[in-house]
Amino acid sequence: MISIENPILGYKLDPGEPGIPYSAPASRSTLRVLSQEISNLIAFKKEAMRNGGYVIYGKISLDLRKRGSFLAAVAGKTQVYIYYPSREEKMNEQKFYLPQVEHTSVRELERKINELERRYYSSDDPIERQNIKRDITRLRFALNALRSGLRVPEFLLGVLIDHLV
Repeated sequence: MISIENPILGYKLDPGEPGIPYSAPASRSTLRVLSQEISNLIAFKKEAMRNGGYVIYGKISLDLRKRGSFLAAVAGKTQVYIYYPSREEKMNEQKFYLPQVEHTSVRELERKINELERRYYSSDDPIERQNIKRDITRLRFALNALRSGLRVPEFLLGVLIDHLV
């Protein structure tokens, strides 16, 4: 007869690490540890954005070991590299590049919205029309954010446009 062992694993958090150190069975240990590490990664990204930096690299590592009948995650590690531009670089970036980038971005967004509106009115498929309308709404949101002076990072705008193309 086959017997499956599923021991309960206890976890500790690092000092100062937010979260609840609850236990989990070995069968669910990977999900438990991964969720904690993802929340750590998100916290690092929030901290970087709050301080004017950018996360340029993120890595989550899990320590997997056999516990009972399962390959269980017994520990996790989140590694993040954050780039903080110097104040002088920010000043130069604001003086020379941002107005041109914003102007180009506004023009690019308007062009993409017009293109999607043409596709919307020429399409007969209701599902495609719904998707196009959703994309137009997202682009208008980004366009309004740019026009109202909200900073939309260029890479975020690029991701949004690439997703819609």
